[in-house]
Amino acid sequence: STRLTSHPGILKALDSGGEDVRLGFNACLHCGNKLLDDKDDTSSKKSASKKSTTAKAVSCKGCKRVKYCSTSCRKADSEDDPSQQEDGDEPPACGHSPVICALLNLCNEDDDAEEELENKSNSTNNKSSPDQKKEAAKYRVQTELESYPATLFNILSEGPDWFLEAITRDICKKQRRDKRDRTTSASPIEQKKRELVLHIVGASVDSELWGWNGKEKDAPVLNAYAEASTNIISHVKTLLESAAPISIRCVFVGPDCPKSSPCHVEVPIPDSKSSTFTFETHCCNYGDDKEPNLSTPDAIVFFNPGFSCPDYDWSKALAAASSSLGPTPFLITTNTEMEGFADIKCLLDGGYVDAKTVPGDILEAVDYPSTGDDVEQEEDVSFFFSENPYAGLRVRQSGTMGNDLYVKNRWIVGGLFQSGDTGGGSSTKKRENVDKREQSNDSSEGNGEGKRARKKQKGERQDGTSGRSKNT
Repeated sequence: STRLTSHPGILKALDSGGEDVRLGFNACLHCGNKLLDDKDDTSSKKSASKKSTTAKAVSCKGCKRVKYCSTSCRKADSEDDPSQQEDGDEPPACGHSPVICALLNLCNEDDDAEEELENKSNSTNNKSSPDQKKEAAKYRVQTELESYPATLFNILSEGPDWFLEAITRDICKKQRRDKRDRTTSASPIEQKKRELVLHIVGASVDSELWGWNGKEKDAPVLNAYAEASTNIISHVKTLLESAAPISIRCVFVGPDCPKSSPCHVEVPIPDSKSSTFTFETHCCNYGDDKEPNLSTPDAIVFFNPGFSCPDYDWSKALAAASSSLGPTPFLITTNTEMEGFADIKCLLDGGYVDAKTVPGDILEAVDYPSTGDDVEQEEDVSFFFSENPYAGLRVRQSGTMGNDLYVKNRWIVGGLFQSGDTGGGSSTKKRENVDKREQSNDSSEGNGEGKRARKKQKGERQDGTSGRSKNT
């Protein structure tokens, strides 16, 4: 909703200041004029000269979350601008309209509710007077937290048929093998417990893990993930046409995981006596040489990674994700549609996704050359990009453009990582890794665990971190 063309000073400020310019924070949201910092000492000569090119900030009277250089700019940003024209299906930027101001007021309430919830979890005195606005804000905050497990398991289980089939490919192979063994065996063979392994890459205590310290056995986040996993377990059992117990292992990997990692916690899954949910965390970078041996993933998930953000290098993590000889299913969430297209472009440019599997309209949207026959391409599609029905209700403010708002995990991208040498490393190394995994699978089949150890990929990868994109 931030207007970029209503005043020539906006584009001039962005061109001259680059990433340091934050409209509505350190620059006027209407004209781009630099604003004085609250800490500036106007009595000094240095500040006096600075004051000649900057202005004292004037905040919005309603939400107090955006700043201007004058009351006239504040008024202009709140009024209709006839120069703003519709761009195709996109409505014109509305500026600091009453709706935007009201939503930013909700941001204030949500921030207070989040702080109160954090203090409440750390305090023994939980007495507080009930307030309708406070309770509504707490609910919005809670829906944002719950959007992580809800998105993870509901999208994996309710996505396109090819998606769930790809996720359960290894489990189905083992199930068919067991069925064949039971048919040919003279003595009864007990059905083996199957485990679905999901890697959540770039996980953070502040987001996917809800502030979990890695020690609490009954933390709400553990129960939330276990409860949400019941959906995919029922879908997998239906797909396998078997009552064999199915367990879930979620492996959270990232430099912002609990410092007490590695952590391993088993939580019972509601309404399932034989199934368990394993919560596993590792405080390291995904695909790093120091990364421990992880169970081979059936699917890899990235929540709001920001692949296109220049502050982070995801090449090492993406190389590890696509190091398997078989295509690995992935799920990515983004806060905005624009971020979704940017992340898709990064995956295509890096060769992590086969362009033949991506719909033509998405290739066109990200300005990527089509692969040829549109009819043939549509038949090979194994890719989706859409809004996320399981996103939360909390609205957040952009940190760079004051009138821009977003919702975490609002968009979802799903597909298959292209196997091969896309991210570096030799095919011989990958073949050796797969052989070692298969050996580990054979040895673990005997105890019914059905797990496979994941050998670290030590190809010629460039150093980098699988850090998180701090939403701006």
